[in-house]
Amino acid sequence: MRIRLRLLLTSFNKAVMDYALARLEVASANPGVPSPPVVNRLGPYLRLDDDLAARWPAALGQVGVAADYVAGGVAGSLRIKQDLAWGRLAQAVKMIQQFAESIEWIGVEPKANATGEDGA
Repeated sequence: MRIRLRLLLTSFNKAVMDYALARLEVASANPGVPSPPVVNRLGPYLRLDDDLAARWPAALGQVGVAADYVAGGVAGSLRIKQDLAWGRLAQAVKMIQQFAESIEWIGVEPKANATGEDGA
């Protein structure tokens, strides 16, 4: 399981990097509109046992805020241009959400491992 979790975190971080670029493009194309919210990467050297459990709730909150922003843009309440940059932003948020759901499914709480096996 630890290997799967590490792979999911790597994919989550890559999707967040894609989101960051799309976020800048959307903000540049829509100067009179609030910028898309920040979603932070979890870091390439995150320790799964302690660091992830401590940082995951904030990351999950950021994903929720980004999803709400996209929903507002789709509903038309933000008056954002629906161009290619917007499409990339919406797709990146969708990917981030999917990876976050998978990470949640595996679980992020620190686990005591009495047997010494990593569960992979």
